[in-house]
Amino acid sequence: MKTPESRPSKRKIRAISSLVLFCLVIWQVIRTEREVSRLRAAGFTDVVIDSTRNHAYFPLFGGILGAALLLGLTVAIKRVLRQGREDTQ
Repeated sequence: MKTPESRPSKRKIRAISSLVLFCLVIWQVIRTEREVSRLRAAGFTDVVIDSTRNHAYFPLFGGILGAALLLGLTVAIKRVLRQGREDTQ
């Protein structure tokens, strides 16, 4: 078992996971915009380009929004449960 001094703190783990998430989002945006520029160079219309962007960004934003909502609900449920335990003691 690791000692408390050798375990990474929650703050550090959150910072690292946030950095990874940020890098993945930036990578997705760069990849999508490269695909859009390739489609423009090939002569495709704005409909195809908008469709490409929509198919890339809507799931991305939906995933981020869903994760934020899930985190918020988890924090709220933990607070309610913690408050319920404190009230019974």
